[in-house]
Amino acid sequence: MENMQKGMKRKIGLLVEVIAIIVALIVTMVVVKVNKQKENFAKANPELAKAMEYDQVQEGEENVDGTDGHVKFDAFFLRDLDGDGYAESVRGTSKEIGKEDTLYMELNVQTAGYLKDAKITINDESNFYLQTSLPKDDELKDSYIGNNIKTIEFNQLANGTQKMIMGIVRSGDYSYSSRENDAIGNNINNYSKVNSITLTGTYVTEDGTEIPITKTVNFNIDWYGETKASITSTTLNYSDLDNRLDEENGIIRLDFSVNTRETEQELILKKNHVEAEIPQLNGYDPISVEYTGSNATANYDEETRTLTIEREAQVGEDGTVTSGLSDNNSYSVKVTYPLEAYQSLGEEAVTIKIPIQTYYEGYNNPSEEFDNPYKSNTATATITANYRKPTPPLPVETKSGFDITVGKYITTPSYRY
Repeated sequence: MENMQKGMKRKIGLLVEVIAIIVALIVTMVVVKVNKQKENFAKANPELAKAMEYDQVQEGEENVDGTDGHVKFDAFFLRDLDGDGYAESVRGTSKEIGKEDTLYMELNVQTAGYLKDAKITINDESNFYLQTSLPKDDELKDSYIGNNIKTIEFNQLANGTQKMIMGIVRSGDYSYSSRENDAIGNNINNYSKVNSITLTGTYVTEDGTEIPITKTVNFNIDWYGETKASITSTTLNYSDLDNRLDEENGIIRLDFSVNTRETEQELILKKNHVEAEIPQLNGYDPISVEYTGSNATANYDEETRTLTIEREAQVGEDGTVTSGLSDNNSYSVKVTYPLEAYQSLGEEAVTIKIPIQTYYEGYNNPSEEFDNPYKSNTATATITANYRKPTPPLPVETKSGFDITVGKYITTPSYRY
């Protein structure tokens, strides 16, 4: 009997262990599935995924200290976080560079006293431009119409005043496509930043007591973007073939250039990568292939005849770009072939075709919802380089001639003969 009880206990213990293992596996599978769903959701809708990380505005946060609740001020964005059709007030926004969102600023003076010398200030070091179209009225001291408003001042605000101000948050000056990222400047940390606006003024109580007030509201602004690569100038014509022939050393030098461009102009560029497949010339391999430009690194693989060139930006510890990368890049390449490769052609012109591919990388928002760095498409093209001898100038012909007019020249009602 005792042995049977021990055996039963062992079976029960084993069963408990098996159940525990199964439960652990199920929990692990559920966690992995949930994390995968979150990852997929973040990639499908990164703006909403990022918005869910911002603080939501809570009741009572609009009160201004020292006014017993008689002055209220707040700033927020609106976002439908749960898809129920109703927007929540949140302390932040996430938008693609070149797009915009609305910042709501609400200033109320309740049932007692009044507010004087009130002013809203966009604090320095912000990563956005505030565009407003606010005409002067009973509450506003002046008209505030512009692309980068920094302050908004008010007239005396009596109790019972409820003022809602709306401004458009932008990543720069949208009057020009090349300036859409002005607010980000040349610092990669400006893609994601905590900003703030401050209300200052003097609250005057019913008995005339003046109370200086200050309230700062913090909120996040996240910008993100993309890069897009292209190859320009795919047909190159040179008329200096004679200068490229070096009979003394038995070689011919065929220089050409690769020109790439980044067309989105949203992100601070990090890197441009170029690959050029150097062709044979009439069955002859190149003797040497060199990148002859500057501010780039290059490597040539003789086995695959592939020249790789990379140009990168340099960034300091504070995120400031110390050496930037242009959205237009040109690379000079010198290819040397044996002279017999040209002589065996039996012609006075040479054409080579060079397959090219390139991509760009850009510094992007560092949050996990976005790709950082952002890698562009890989653009491909074939450069056709034509080399010929100079065309002799045409002989100068001596000409003589004269003009014939018929009639008398008059000016009224029009100039004519």
